[in-house]
Amino acid sequence: MSRFPRRWALVAAFPLSLGMGCSLIPLHVQTSGFGEPEPVPLPAENRAQPDAQAREAQDKEDERAEELKDELASLRARIAEGKDPVEDARGFAERVIEARGTKAARRGEFEVPKLEMEALGYLDDAIEKAPSLELFDLLVDVAKLPEADAVVLRACPRVRSKVPAADVHSFVGECLHRADDDAKKLKWQNAAGDVARFRKAEAERVAAEAAAREVERKAQAKTTRYVSAAVFASGRCKFSNCLKDGWTASTPEGDIDVRCSFGDCLKDGWEARFPDGTTARTRCSFSNCMKDGWETSFPDGTTARTRCSFSDCMKNGWDTDLPGGETARTRCSFSDCGKDGWTTDLPGGRSVQCRCNFQKCFVDGATCN
Repeated sequence: MSRFPRRWALVAAFPLSLGMGCSLIPLHVQTSGFGEPEPVPLPAENRAQPDAQAREAQDKEDERAEELKDELASLRARIAEGKDPVEDARGFAERVIEARGTKAARRGEFEVPKLEMEALGYLDDAIEKAPSLELFDLLVDVAKLPEADAVVLRACPRVRSKVPAADVHSFVGECLHRADDDAKKLKWQNAAGDVARFRKAEAERVAAEAAAREVERKAQAKTTRYVSAAVFASGRCKFSNCLKDGWTASTPEGDIDVRCSFGDCLKDGWEARFPDGTTARTRCSFSNCMKDGWETSFPDGTTARTRCSFSDCMKNGWDTDLPGGETARTRCSFSDCGKDGWTTDLPGGRSVQCRCNFQKCFVDGATCN
């Protein structure tokens, strides 16, 4: 026989059952002043709001899908009557484009390929009756299936005379694309001349883009040269010690090798050797880089100047003004570059973080990534 009266057994069981019931309620957890988590129930209205919004959005989309079905059926009937086939073909195609982007289409409620081919037929007839670039663009937007290419090619000669001069290039490109780049399939008057001008313009565009990329590449390479030579520890530290052994920076042209003068970059400066054999030399101002900054002379005659913030590089970091107006900015971690390292923000968004080995940069060097 139990030593506890029945009523006490019920009382003891009640907190357990209550706790089990509460576990079904979503909770926010916050901590008390003693670090213990305190479960706080999420208000019911907050839980219900996202679900209600999602249901409302889904209901609206489902409602629109039903409207599209009715509108497509109505337009199909109107086209069969032949009262306004051009405008009705336009409306039918626009609704097909809208329908294929719906969840209902992904669920299979719209037979999209079948609807697209139906719209193509209507637009084909409409363009024959009233050719226009607007209808052609709509035709191209509907014509995603490979078998639609023939319809687009049939429309090209009908529409060509309606195309404004500013749109001829893209029009010819679309027709040529649908013809698998076979100019002989384009049947309008002077199609050969249009294709020749299109290909010439495309060749010029490709050449201009290549030239622009080359200019950008050279500019980036020059910036990389400037940064690697003038910004302290802007590459991979040699032997994990940029202060004594220098660093290496990789470029598409090859590695830039930086060596500390007399084994002490921050006192005697450094020399950077570029892949083409030229060099840039950095000298500490007044033989004290960490107070007075430094100056780097490049083989192209330009210079970069570095200033210590508040005349104390080791505490406040430094700024390097590069040729061309860009700046690399270095800030000490916890206001102590010699112990905690530094981070340098380089032009172009890249950054280099240096950590002191064993918290002694001047004794054990720094490792930079």
